[in-house]
Amino acid sequence: MKSVICMRYSHYYVICFLLLLAGCSKKGDVTVSPANFVPDGVTDTSVTYTNYVHNVIKNNCSTCHGKGGSAVQFWYNTNTYENAVEYGTRIMETIVENSMPPAPRKPFSDADKQLLKAWIKRGSPE
Repeated sequence: MKSVICMRYSHYYVICFLLLLAGCSKKGDVTVSPANFVPDGVTDTSVTYTNYVHNVIKNNCSTCHGKGGSAVQFWYNTNTYENAVEYGTRIMETIVENSMPPAPRKPFSDADKQLLKAWIKRGSPE
């Protein structure tokens, strides 16, 4: 009886693990991230949603956390300025803590993390 119960639990763990892997898979081909996503001329004092944040979210968050994405949604990323402002602090925290993006993508560079912090600190300018 005990071995039957253990067998049932082991199947449960395997199924949960496979579901976890499926939920973390990214649609399409894995892309190689550049050293950083900072465009020329964007600094801590000039960073805006338009010149930096939009593309970072579009290229690194929306594919999983947006409509039709594979991630479990704790926020729905419509990739709009309003959405970025509403969830900007949480987005920035997950990037700074290196909990996002998941492997196999590379973590954000220190320059990217600094710009996201500066954008929040500056009041999230559009």
